[in-house]
Amino acid sequence: MNSAEAFQGWLETFGLPVYASSSVTSDTKLPYVTYDWATGDILSGEVNETVNVWYRTTSEAVPNAKADEIGKALGLGGVMLPYDGGGMWLKRGSPFCQSVTEDGGNVKRRYINIDIEFIGL
Repeated sequence: MNSAEAFQGWLETFGLPVYASSSVTSDTKLPYVTYDWATGDILSGEVNETVNVWYRTTSEAVPNAKADEIGKALGLGGVMLPYDGGGMWLKRGSPFCQSVTEDGGNVKRRYINIDIEFIGL
């Protein structure tokens, strides 16, 4: 499995459908997670990855809870994900999560920053 597949697999553990941002179609039903894949290698330093959690709701509680779940999974020390040829150290970016409202307030999005340090190719 390559690094993108490993990252998507990790995101899928949070119980929502996961799509690369470029793969979401107009008929995709909320809730879901999107990400904009950025890659690197051992010489790249930290690479910032953007993850968006999308819900159609008037409540802030549900999207906040999912962002908290992702944050708790990362913990304070991060998570190491293996992939063919190396691994990725996922860490909380800064700011970790920002609240965004769209579609007149009916769509809640949580913009999450994850820093990735690639260990290998």
